Amino acid sequence: MQDLLNPSNFDFFARFFLAGFILYSVRSLYVLGERPKASDTVFESVVFSLLNQLAFLLFSPSVGWLFTFLPNWFGAAANSLLGGRTTFFLEVLILPASLGIAFGLALRAGWSSAILRKLAMPIVHPTRRAYDFAFGNNRPGSFVILTYEDGTVVHGYFGQNSLAASDADRSDLYLEQLYDVKDGNWTATVEGKSALLTLKNLRSVEFVPVGKESQ
Repeated sequence: MQDLLNPSNFDFFARFFLAGFILYSVRSLYVLGERPKASDTVFESVVFSLLNQLAFLLFSPSVGWLFTFLPNWFGAAANSLLGGRTTFFLEVLILPASLGIAFGLALRAGWSSAILRKLAMPIVHPTRRAYDFAFGNNRPGSFVILTYEDGTVVHGYFGQNSLAASDADRSDLYLEQLYDVKDGNWTATVEGKSALLTLKNLRSVEFVPVGKESQ
């Protein structure tokens, strides 16, 4: 640990692990699903650190050029605040966070899938479980019909005040409102009556857009 805290060793650690870990963590904020194992995180962080280094070597001349347009007091304040290591903090904090946002937005928009499709390569969705994808990704509020293996059917509304647990060992669902359904008419059982439901032995979940429930 003392060797790690040595300034020269810490710089190496920050550039070739910490930067990648920041990039990976920020990107993960845009991806639903389970986090990989710690061993996979270390490997990903090292790879992302190398990508960050490549990006820094490409963009660092442009950053220096952009700084010439900033007021002198800004550069002096930044150097004073960061102990004269502005470039280092840009390299291991600002750039990885920016790349993490860019990678995360690209994953959410499906740009990588489009590129892989063009290259006739297999596409792996970043969200590992269909359950996470179905209830996440900013799903608009909708009615849901849960059918269990024993024939039990639950009707409810999944909206902003509802929650779907993403823990693989504890899959449950909180519905903010329960409904009785008769002849296609959805009627709230009791206003504000909600339920916490286990998904064990669940056979299917149907999503019914608001306005389509009578159909």
